Amino acid sequence: MNKTKVNLGVIQETLLIPLWARACELQAADPIIVDPKSSEILAAIDYEFDKFTTAKSSQIGCCLRGTILDNWVRTYLNQHPQGSVIEIGAGLNTRFERVDNGKVCWFDIDLPDVMVLRRQFFEETERRKLITASALDTNWIEHVKSTTKQPVMFVAEGVLQYFNEQEVKLLFANLLEYFPGSWFAFDSLSPLIVKNQKHHDSLKYTSAKFDWCISNIHKIKDWNSCYEVMEVCNYANLPPKYRRRFSLINRFLMLFPPLCDSSRLALVKLGYL
Repeated sequence: MNKTKVNLGVIQETLLIPLWARACELQAADPIIVDPKSSEILAAIDYEFDKFTTAKSSQIGCCLRGTILDNWVRTYLNQHPQGSVIEIGAGLNTRFERVDNGKVCWFDIDLPDVMVLRRQFFEETERRKLITASALDTNWIEHVKSTTKQPVMFVAEGVLQYFNEQEVKLLFANLLEYFPGSWFAFDSLSPLIVKNQKHHDSLKYTSAKFDWCISNIHKIKDWNSCYEVMEVCNYANLPPKYRRRFSLINRFLMLFPPLCDSSRLALVKLGYL
């Protein structure tokens, strides 16, 4: 079997970490996320995935992150069954396969090198479109707006931490301007994690660097009072059955306030229609 070669930029290469994490999770007795498509893709890619074997916290964290974001998308689709979801920095994510309700209109957006790889495993359909673009550009916006009903939902998983703060603010401002009233689900890191990123158990095997961090996600309201934080979740406030998957030392560290909020997910409403 000829495997697919990977030719990705430094930051784009990190998309292989959550792919690996979801594929590994199929071997768990009580999997956090069930994603056979990721296992199929992993088996078809020529890459040294074995280097992540000891990255236990990343493996669990990526699966938990994916599940939480999936659940927020399902909440959106329960309220807007024929709504539109835009995955920013789609990578090799399989969220559409996991949450598709048979009615949603879906857009996967990513950079050219990623889309070349993604198109080898995913096909466009009437309800699912693949868009080659940077999320920071605006040339994709009119295309999405012309085929969607408001409010839409944006998801950015493992993306914003590689932007700088100005880029994050620009993305938020663009989404607010063109898609007022929409939902935005994303993950973010604290300054403590970014400062100590050389010790990160999976990122250390790549050349990528975290950039954006924020001490408290509610501070985005300082950027614009129209940003409404609807929900925040970190790993420390997850049910015990999930926390038990982490090592004893990690569970102990989660008891300390500066550490329990070191990585969190947020669901934000971008103003009003």
